[in-house]
Amino acid sequence: MTTFELSAPFSHVGLDSVGSTNDEARRRVEDGSAADLLVVTARRQTAGRGRRGRVWESPEGNLHASFAIRIQRPLAEAAQIGFVMALALAEALDELVPGHDVRCKWPNDVLIDGRKVAGMLLESAGDGWLVLGIGVDVENRPAPAEALYAAIALVEAGYGGDTAGVLGGLCRHFGPWLERWRAEGFAPVRTAWLGRARGLGEAALVRLEAETLSGVFKGLDEEGGMLLDQGAAGIRRVLAGDVFFPGL
Repeated sequence: MTTFELSAPFSHVGLDSVGSTNDEARRRVEDGSAADLLVVTARRQTAGRGRRGRVWESPEGNLHASFAIRIQRPLAEAAQIGFVMALALAEALDELVPGHDVRCKWPNDVLIDGRKVAGMLLESAGDGWLVLGIGVDVENRPAPAEALYAAIALVEAGYGGDTAGVLGGLCRHFGPWLERWRAEGFAPVRTAWLGRARGLGEAALVRLEAETLSGVFKGLDEEGGMLLDQGAAGIRRVLAGDVFFPGL
């Protein structure tokens, strides 16, 4: 088990190796041992996963973390925590790799200079709980042939620290944003996220399970859905999908 302490309100469990940090965080929620903001990290994951069941490569040297979060708002709003986390990471990266263009890409990715550095997976963990897994490419990034999007590792952006520094910076920003979301709802999060949005007002392709949509990314609705302007066909509200912009 690793030795790294986070300050309140976070508690931390650090493991050398685990199948999935999300599964470990959920197990601790189910057995009652999870605090309100438990963070589970691992040097390596042997069965990490991304959205739509994709394999998530988890080499040592990158940050593999899962947050068990007591929602304290209606369950229907839980997915908005992904936007909260993206904002927190973007603000932390402004400090860790200053001088780079850090953006949020719908629904749950963070980019540096147009390339993906982090992704997330949100899963329910029982009554009133959400587990949010986040992977940040600190030392390693996927090979181009294996990546859905162009990728970057933090070391390529000049970061000279370790995963603990990334996690610490992330939590310093996530805690206040989470409390603001709990108190004020999605509106302030939505405004801040749109201020960092990749592709706002630009042409986009959205790949769904059974079709691919094209249009212009017009923004977010009041619940976090993507608004895609399809011209004569009107505005399409998208709740899940893979989004591609020209040049990304």
